[in-house]
Parts: sequence; structure tokens; C-alpha cells
Amino acid sequence: MPMRNTLPLKTFITLTVLIGLVEYGLMYFLGATPVDQHAFAVGTLDSLLLILILFPFLYLLVYKPFNKNIQNLTLAKESAEESHDRLLAVLDSIDAIVYVADMQTHELLFVNKFAREIFGDIRGEICWQTLQAGQSGPCSFCTNDKLVDAAGLPLTCRWEFRNTIDGRWYDIRDRAVRWIDGNLVRLEVATDITERRKSEEKIKQQNIFLQNVIESLPYPFYVVDTATYEIVLANSMALLQGISKGRKCYAATHNQDEPCDAEQHQCPLNIVKRLREPVIEEHVHKDLDGNDEYVEMHGYPIADEKGRVAQMIEYQINITERKKNEETLRRMSVTDVMTGLYNRRGFLMLAEKQIKIADRLPGELFVLYADCDKLKWLNDTLGHKFGDELIMETADLLRTTFRQADIIGRLGGDEFVVLMVDESGKESIGSVQERLASAIVRRNELPDRRYVLSLSFGIVQYDKNNPCSMEQLLSKADHLMYKVKKKQRENEP
Repeated sequence: MPMRNTLPLKTFITLTVLIGLVEYGLMYFLGATPVDQHAFAVGTLDSLLLILILFPFLYLLVYKPFNKNIQNLTLAKESAEESHDRLLAVLDSIDAIVYVADMQTHELLFVNKFAREIFGDIRGEICWQTLQAGQSGPCSFCTNDKLVDAAGLPLTCRWEFRNTIDGRWYDIRDRAVRWIDGNLVRLEVATDITERRKSEEKIKQQNIFLQNVIESLPYPFYVVDTATYEIVLANSMALLQGISKGRKCYAATHNQDEPCDAEQHQCPLNIVKRLREPVIEEHVHKDLDGNDEYVEMHGYPIADEKGRVAQMIEYQINITERKKNEETLRRMSVTDVMTGLYNRRGFLMLAEKQIKIADRLPGELFVLYADCDKLKWLNDTLGHKFGDELIMETADLLRTTFRQADIIGRLGGDEFVVLMVDESGKESIGSVQERLASAIVRRNELPDRRYVLSLSFGIVQYDKNNPCSMEQLLSKADHLMYKVKKKQRENEP
């Protein structure tokens, strides 16, 4: 660097000395007389010689550096213009409103193509007069006062607004930036989000509709996280039963500290996770008063983006009344309406099961077949009211004579049957006959009776070594009862 700085000076001194020597030699060669006679020509020659000698020096030290600077300035200008054009091309290609406004005068200093297509070429106009409708002054929502902090440093502000001219929604980003004159200006980029807002509004309305549907359901409806058993959504009906968001489903529905695992009441959530399909289970829950209630549990899987069952929709339908009605109908289908005893269907259904059990367990099994004596006479002489009374009294007699575990039925009319199970092995046909006969005597000793209670009956014992059906046992007992009845008739006067 020091050598480069001294080189022009050395060159200049060298050329000066060289020019002096040339001048001196020329004058010496020509002498005084030619110079005096041809002074103009000599001066001209001397100047040309001087120019010839100085031209390389002037070219190297003056023209060449100046020309290089001019070229650099030209390239810099072209580069700046190219960058400017590129920036404008970028800004004009953005599908968003981009403009720059003076923060003091509100004058629009720049507007991109997207904005010009909406509002026209509004450069030089006032922003609040051209970008909004019905403004008599700067917009009340103007962000100029939010774009510079207390220290004067630029800030950014983001907000959403519906333009009053085109009626469309925009996501707006405002920022204070330095303009070419050094002043702070507002750069605004407004992206059209009208379609997004419409979609959001549509989703909002759909959510409101869905929420209304869920709230209108007359039964508890809730959503459970399959990993944590936590309730993440619950309608009002669920809240009324203590099934609320944040609680564990098993704590809310069964008042338990861990998930359900009973075989008769399997957890719907575990079944849904395993089968990945809707399930329906019947459970017994506790109501707020601690009473049992039957509920039908419906579970529906909700898959995440990876196809895993992440949540489960669950709703309960209280079927307590239905269960009661079903039980009533079941009892009606197997129960005699008049006496409350099992009818033929109910008796046979239970008796067949009891025979299968008796084949595997110790003890004896007896079948008693009985009917009321003189029912026709009672109906003909005292009326059917007393005939019905005889049937109901017979049912009551059998119910109080035999154990609760024994199966008692009315096969129809005045025919009754009893299935007795003696696990102790102390009973016999004779003891059963004696017990029933004694009960009949005690019943007839009651005061104010209008008729005598009389039964004909036959008793058979089940033989485990020769198994048979209940129908066969009934046939045998009926045959014995018929023989007894026939004998009684023969003995009548």
C-alpha cells in the first residue's frame, strides 16, 4: 500500500526531470538564432512534445481511474434499478394488498398491483379517503400509534378487519419501516381471508348445530379419551347425572376407582378399542340417590389421523322401565294370573333345569300332582266366585306348605304341581303325603268355612338311575293322582 501511494509522485518527478532535460537539449541544439527567428514554431513544437510526453501520464493517472469510477457508478445504478424492478415484480406478484403510507400525512407512497386492481392507482392519495368508505378523518382503528415504541423503534401489529369498500375480510400486518427519505412510514400487507372466514363461520354454525343436537338428546351423551378414560365432552343430561368433563368414566358412571372388568357388564370402551366397531352393552348404574338403574350403553369409535381409536362416543339410554316391563311380561308368560304361581310353561322351563342339576348333585327329587275335589259342585251350588276362591286357596295352601325353593305351578283349571328338592335325603313320598294332608286338615279347621277343602294328589320320586323328562314324571304323578281320585269316588256313599 505505501509503494502504491508513492508511485504516482515518483513517476511525476521522473517525467518532470525528463521533460526538463529534453527541453534543455532541444534549446541547446537549436541555439538562440532559430528560436528567435521561429519562436512560434518552436513553442508549438515544444507544446506538442510536452503533450506527447504527458499523455501516458494523464491517461494512467487521470482518465483511466475516472472512467473506472464512471463504469462502477453505472453498474451500481443498473444493479439498483434491477433490484428495484425485481422488488416491484415481487410485490406486484403477491396476492395481497401491499401499500406504504406516510404516518404523518397519510399519503400513499406505494401501492402494489393487487391493490391497484381493487382501488385503482391511488398513489399520492390519502389512505383513509381511498381505502375505506365514509371516513371524514383518519380511521379510528388506524395502527400508526401502535407501530413505534417509546424509544422510537419500529413495531409490528397484526389484526383482522372487514374492508368497508369491497366488504371482504383481511388478515393485516402493519409495520413501521424507514422510507428512502429516512422517515418512518407504515408498510401494510393485507391478505384476503374472506373464504377462510366463511369456512370458519360455517364450521362455527355446524358446531352450534351439533351442540344443539347433542343438548337436545334426552339421554346422557359424552366423549371419552380411550387412553386415559377421561371424559372430554358431556351434554347437559350427562351433567345432571354427575358425568362431567375431566372425570374418569368409570368413576362417573359406576363410582369406581378403576375401569370396569365385570364379565356380565363389560366396559364398552375396552370392547370398542378391541373390535374397532360400535358396541351396545347393558349395565347397572347408580342414580344420584344410590338406586340401581338399568342403562343401555352405546359406544362408537372415533379414529385419529393415524387410524387409531383415540376417543369413543358414548351415550346411555335408561331402560329401567323397559326392564321392568320385560320382567312383567316374562312373569306373565310364565306365571298364572289368578294364583301367582308358575303356569305350565314356566313350571316346565324351571323343572327341566332342576332335573339336570339333580343328576349332578346328591339328594332326592319329588313331583306332586294334585287337583281340587268337587270344584264343579262348588261352582254349581255356591257359584263361580267360590270356585275361584277354592283355586286361590289351594295355591296358597301349597305355597305355605312347601319351601320357597320348591317349584309350584298351576297347570290349568284345578290342576297343580309341585317339584320338591330334598338335598338332605330325609324326605320320602310318605313324609310329603303326610305334610300335605296335615296342612289340609288345619286349613279345614279354620272357622266360618263355607266349603271343605279337599285335594287328590299323586307323588313320584325321580330315579337318577333311570333318567326321564319332566313330562314323563308329570304323567306318572298324574296317573297316581287319578287312581287316588277314582278310589275316593268309589268310597263315596
